[in-house]
Amino acid sequence: MNDLITQPKINAVTIEIIDDAKKMKQVALETAKPIVSINDGFEAEIASRTQYHLRAIIKGIEESRKMAKAPALEIGKKIDGMAKDFIAEVKDEELRIAKLLGAFQKVEREKKADADRIARIETQKVLAKASHDALSTGQDLQELDQSAQRKIIALRQEASAKHEAVQGVKVRTTTKFEIVDEAETHKARPDLFSLDHKKIRAALKITKTIPGIKVWEESKSY
Repeated sequence: MNDLITQPKINAVTIEIIDDAKKMKQVALETAKPIVSINDGFEAEIASRTQYHLRAIIKGIEESRKMAKAPALEIGKKIDGMAKDFIAEVKDEELRIAKLLGAFQKVEREKKADADRIARIETQKVLAKASHDALSTGQDLQELDQSAQRKIIALRQEASAKHEAVQGVKVRTTTKFEIVDEAETHKARPDLFSLDHKKIRAALKITKTIPGIKVWEESKSY
C-alpha cells in the first residue's frame, strides 16, 4: 500500500551547474594556484582579491544550492502536510483501538498467568498423589501415571480456557506522566530540575510516586 499518494516525477528534472559558474570557477582556480607565497604588499593585495573571488563563488554556490532545493522542499512540506491531515483521524482511531485492545490483552494475560500458576501447583499435587498411591497401595505406577497425565492435560485445558487473549497481538506498556505542581516536585526532588524528562523517566523506573507529578500507564497493541 505504498501508492496511496500520486508520485511526482521529480527525477525527470535536470539539475546542473550553469556554464558561467563553471567559467568563474576555472578562472578563480587558475588565478589562485600560482599563489604559493606572499612576500610583500603587492602580492598580499593580489592574494586578497583572489580570496575574495573564491569566497564569492563559495557563497554563490551555497545560496544557489538552497534556492535550487527550495521548490523540492516545498513539495515535500506539502506532501507531509497533506498526508498528516489525511491520516490524523485514522491515527486517532488506531490509537483508541490500540488502547482498548491493549488493556483487554493485559487483563486476559494476567488471568492466563494466574491460571497457569494454579495449574502448575495442581500438577505437582497430582504427580505427588500418584507417586504416594503407588507406594502405599502397591498399584501399578504406570497405570497411575497415565491417570495422572490425563488429569494434568485436563488442568492445562482448563487453564487455557480461563482467558480470551488474542494470539499474535503484542502489548507494550509505557509509563506516562504530567507535571501538575512544579513547586512541589522541585521541593521533593530537586535532582530532577530543570524538569528534564530523561531524569524523570529514569526516576520513574525506581518509583512511580513523585510529588507534583501525575503518573499513569498506557498499554497499546502493535
